[in-house]
Amino acid sequence: MSGFESLLNRYLSIQPQSESENTLRLLIQLGLMVTGAEEGSLLVLNDETNELVFAMTIGDADSDATLRGQRIPLGQGITGLAAATLEVQIGAPTFKVVHQSSRQETPGSGPEAVMAAPMMVGERLVGVITAVSFAKAKRFTTHDGKLFGGFAAIAGVVVGQTQRLSALDQPSPDAASSASDEPPDRIARSIARIARERPEAMEEIAGLLASIERLVAGP
Repeated sequence: MSGFESLLNRYLSIQPQSESENTLRLLIQLGLMVTGAEEGSLLVLNDETNELVFAMTIGDADSDATLRGQRIPLGQGITGLAAATLEVQIGAPTFKVVHQSSRQETPGSGPEAVMAAPMMVGERLVGVITAVSFAKAKRFTTHDGKLFGGFAAIAGVVVGQTQRLSALDQPSPDAASSASDEPPDRIARSIARIARERPEAMEEIAGLLASIERLVAGP
C-alpha cells in the first residue's frame, strides 16, 4: 500500500481507487479549474498531533511525491489557519517549512497565491483542501474563496458518508465474535454494501423494507 493510500485510509477510511477517492480527486480538479489555480492538495487531520498531513496533490506528479507525508501544524500558514479557524483563508504563502518539488524551488518559481478551505464532517474537522497558483501577481478573490469553500463542503459530505458506511460494514472488534452474526448486524452490513455498490437502488430497498415491516409488525 502506497503512502497516499495508507494516509487516506488511515485518517478518512477512504479505500484506494474507490468511488470516494475518485470523487475527492474530481472535486479538487474542479476547484482548480473554476478558480484558475494550477495545483491543489488534500491534507488530512492528525488530531493526535494537531497537524495536517499532505495526502494527495493534483496538478503535478513531482509535487504529489514531494509533498505527500509533509506536515503543517494547525494555525501555521494559510493552510494551518484555515484548519484552526474553520474558515476559508486566502493569501500569499507564509509557511516556508514545506518543501516544494525541485522545479518549484528554483528562484522565482515558487507559489504566488494560496487558498485553503476546511473539510468538515458535521462540526468535526477532518482535513483541508488547498489551491495554489504559481502565476506572477496572481491573487485569489473572495468569490474564488466562496466557490472553493463549496467544493470543500461537498468533500466533507463524501468523507462523512464513506465513514458511516465503513462503520456499518466493519463491526467493532468487541462485537465481531458475538454480534456480527446476529440478524440486525447482517442486515446492516447488507444495506451498507448495497448503498456502496448500488446507491441508485436504495429507494427500492427502502420500499421493500417498508413492505416487510407492514407484513411482520402490522400497519
